[in-house]
Amino acid sequence: MSENLSQRAYWYLHDKLASGDLQPGHRLSNRAVAGQIGISFTPVREAFNRLVSEGLLEYREGLGVLVPQPSQEEIKELYEVREMLECAAISRFAGRLANATLAEMRRFDARMREIVELAEVAGRMGKHGERFRVLDSAFHLALIRGTGNRQLIETLSDLKKKCEIKSGGASSRTELIGYVFHAESLESVQQTLREHGELIELLEQGERDEAAELMSRHIYASQRLALEAMNHAYMKSSRRASRAASLMTDVEETYGLHSQKGAEKRHP
Repeated sequence: MSENLSQRAYWYLHDKLASGDLQPGHRLSNRAVAGQIGISFTPVREAFNRLVSEGLLEYREGLGVLVPQPSQEEIKELYEVREMLECAAISRFAGRLANATLAEMRRFDARMREIVELAEVAGRMGKHGERFRVLDSAFHLALIRGTGNRQLIETLSDLKKKCEIKSGGASSRTELIGYVFHAESLESVQQTLREHGELIELLEQGERDEAAELMSRHIYASQRLALEAMNHAYMKSSRRASRAASLMTDVEETYGLHSQKGAEKRHP
């Protein structure tokens, strides 16, 4: 029973990280998370430990459990490894993909197109972005499962999860429309759909080299968007800090705090 509750806490936190609801620097409270889920502290602590061991959370002495800030180099490395493995999988296993695998990929692609049609009516992705992201992930995992290689499936599933969380954690989804996961901007999702459609056709035709090349461009586009999101978030944070410093200077000048501080230094 405890294991099931631990899994429940793990996936609750995982989804919060993947969606960007938990931002870098956010401190996590065992008590708060347990209250949100409606379970005891022990399974939440177990979930914390698992996520820390996976590098998705970190423990700092005196601060507790926090969401780590990914570096640009970390994002680059994750996507580079993903690109190498997914492209190699296509080059090696494309000829072995069953019709059922391609049909499953087409189903996910069709559902994503339905979401984009709804978004086009609304004029923006908005709430449809998260659904698109989930289906995009399912599309890629369907291809990997089709290889039948259990070690590859497990490795790439874990890697894609880490890419997803680290990228989502690099920025606020509500503030960075158009950047994260291809899933907030109509232009970017339309490009994603075009590439998905081309990929399926190439796989059906047995054009494994062309399919691998397309997948490489597709993944590096995701990497670029993730890095843009991180830069955008950093610039936004810097502007906020600058505005706060400017406001404090204005307050000090208005109330003569500079002269008071000077007087304090001269007359301790």
